Amino acid sequence: MLIVRPIQQADKAAFHTFAKAAGVGHTNLPQDNQQLQTKLDHSALSFSSDIAQAGEESYQFVLEDLSNQTLAGTCAIDACIGLSQPNYSYRLATMVHASKQLKLVNRAMVLQLSHDYTGVSRLSAFYLSPEYRHSFHDQLLSKARLMFMARFPERFSGTTIAEIKGVIDDQHISPFWESVGRHFFTMDFAEADLLTGTSNKAFIADLMPRHPLYVELLPAPAQAVIGQHHKDFEDVVNILEHEGLRFVDQVDIFDAGPMLEARTRLIRTIRKAEYSTIAIDHNSAHSSGSRVLLSNNQCQDFRCLLARKQPDSEVISIQPQTAQALGVSDGEQVLYSPL
Repeated sequence: MLIVRPIQQADKAAFHTFAKAAGVGHTNLPQDNQQLQTKLDHSALSFSSDIAQAGEESYQFVLEDLSNQTLAGTCAIDACIGLSQPNYSYRLATMVHASKQLKLVNRAMVLQLSHDYTGVSRLSAFYLSPEYRHSFHDQLLSKARLMFMARFPERFSGTTIAEIKGVIDDQHISPFWESVGRHFFTMDFAEADLLTGTSNKAFIADLMPRHPLYVELLPAPAQAVIGQHHKDFEDVVNILEHEGLRFVDQVDIFDAGPMLEARTRLIRTIRKAEYSTIAIDHNSAHSSGSRVLLSNNQCQDFRCLLARKQPDSEVISIQPQTAQALGVSDGEQVLYSPL
């Protein structure tokens, strides 16, 4: 049985392993022990705080395999980004140049430095161990955090984004960075990526060009990767797009990876979330019915797992061990959403 729960201090070693395995370009999982510890501490404080309005809280989750007490992955939600430190992206826009005399109109794509996403919620820091990338485990890990958002909407913004890792090769080379960022930062992509995750982001505004960049003036390899995601993120993108998040012409300023966006209340798992009653059944294995995400009503002790629900039933029947893992009792009202 696998379950998603808030990260704990005892998970520190596994958290470091995930960050190392995620590699360069996964900015929200920096390969820096001090920064990872800060994320752990900040997550614990966020889960324990009484929140009336979204602020700079960050909620880090882990996927735990209860059969062997192994952690299989992690993901996070940043409640409201860009408040104390600016959050930069490039917005793809069209610039028109016209000559009445020559009767010519030219449209050029440009990249404009932007902080349009200031104040939005962000899905981030997703990593799943390769041996668990099957049997709906990736969907459980990614969508469980949406169940948390559905249960505690006051903690999040009306808009949610997801930043997707861009095209980077096995030698940590980003075609976009080599054509743009390197000229202004004079450092390798990996070093700039680490700085973004571990230091004040004001250096970005200090060094990046403030004028629009004409896409057609960039080398072909850089143009080709604008808005494209890393090959390892195909399944992640599919899950998020199924939830209703869409690419709306905003890309990462370093690797040009796509940024996906949706109105929070319209995200599929959140929109379809409903309450149902738990029925603890000692006799059935509950292998039939539709798969649903099932979560308890706790914040600090949030739990989410996969269960089955009969379409014509007003209750969700689960076995005692499932109820124990979820921390719910017979007859309790819980939140569920179709997988």
